[in-house]
Amino acid sequence: MTAAHAATGLSPRATHRGLALTFVLGALLTASTVSVSMVPDLHFDGWRWVLLGVAVLAVALAVPVHREAADELARHRLGPGVLGSLGLVVALAATVVETFVDATPTMAVAVVASAALLSLVLRWRGQQSLVDVPSAATVVVTVGAVAAGAGWAVAESPERGLLVAAAVLVAAGPAAALCAGPAALRSARAGVARRDIGLPNPAAVAEVAAADAVLLDKNGTVTTGGLRVTSVDPVEPDHDRNLRWFAGALQHERDDRVARAISRLSGRGRVTEVQSHGVAGVSGRVDRHPVRVGDPTWLGLEPRPGTWTTLAVEVDARVLGTLTVGDDVRPDAAEGVQALRDLGLDVALRSADTDARTREVGLQVGVVDAAGDVDVADQEADVETRSREGQRVLHVAASSTLADDLGLPDLDVLRVATALRASRAAVRAARRGLVVALTCSAVAGALAAGGLLGPGLASVAAGLSAGVTALSAGSRTVS
Repeated sequence: MTAAHAATGLSPRATHRGLALTFVLGALLTASTVSVSMVPDLHFDGWRWVLLGVAVLAVALAVPVHREAADELARHRLGPGVLGSLGLVVALAATVVETFVDATPTMAVAVVASAALLSLVLRWRGQQSLVDVPSAATVVVTVGAVAAGAGWAVAESPERGLLVAAAVLVAAGPAAALCAGPAALRSARAGVARRDIGLPNPAAVAEVAAADAVLLDKNGTVTTGGLRVTSVDPVEPDHDRNLRWFAGALQHERDDRVARAISRLSGRGRVTEVQSHGVAGVSGRVDRHPVRVGDPTWLGLEPRPGTWTTLAVEVDARVLGTLTVGDDVRPDAAEGVQALRDLGLDVALRSADTDARTREVGLQVGVVDAAGDVDVADQEADVETRSREGQRVLHVAASSTLADDLGLPDLDVLRVATALRASRAAVRAARRGLVVALTCSAVAGALAAGGLLGPGLASVAAGLSAGVTALSAGSRTVS
């Protein structure tokens, strides 16, 4: 499993502008509608027609709601967009009936408030979320609204039945459920921001949270991807300083991975007459001293079998000692691997490097399942095989989109473990918020079905449900 591509949609700046505009317009329209509806002194000639016009405008401007509904229907799904769009249309129909029958279009308040609330939530939510609102919720609320409306139509009047049905759809609307994912994700992002983790892609967060195994490419995860001098072994203890200085100064003149690692042992000296001798090594003069760095046998020493690369250093025709160069293992790699295990994940280490070197790094960081001579293509094939067997494997490698999807500056295994823990916490919080939202919607819908919530109270109940859900899902769970 490799994290999904980043979600398409509005840029952050455009999103903020859209949210601000939706809030301002919704607040103005709602405030004016409530004022005219509730204050008799504001009832000017034709006021009910104006309210009807505002209600029609609100439904028309709720573009995000209707677009979401259209997308869901295209996927043959009854989701929150369908429920929200249906609620607006039915509430508008009730407003039209009230205008012609009672001349008191009180449902216009619910239309405007619902349109503003749903549009605001859908803009905040973006195109993806951490949890899906079950289609059953749309079916249950719709059936409940129809049943309540039919009951009141028989018991009292068709107009009353339509008003109750609209109130049920408004009070039990999807705004609260749609708040769960964004609130949880916002909290998770705040909790890991100081660790340079962005979590920009909701789909990737949900996918990463579902992983039960991790396959690490050695380079860039438990190691930095570079090399370092792992051992300095002078012939005599007082040779240590000169060994580092002359070898480091000479290797500043080369540009391969081993040379870069050794060059970090010292600053630059006055280096002349540099010559490469192929696989044997390099020679030159450092501060007028003849220096050779290369294979021990080239300098007359016995071969040094081992996992890593060992080079001998000769200054003024005298061998000062040897340097061993190996993988630059991250100091917190073992902690990161243990953090993954603490999350219940199986951890495997693979690399295109030799099997011996990969296993050695595995021992250093605590990964038993380590194997080398496995390039990226073979790693991806391994992931596919495990996936077919039922595992959800997270492939952590430079070839994946994981760093971009989780907003990571690199694939440091400890940072990856932190992002994975944050992703799981966010998904848990979103699910908790969804339960709260569905509970609130059920209670509000039942009250509306019993005729206990008028249009204004129905929209207030929807807003309160959204607020309670956001607070519940947004409680800080990641530190």
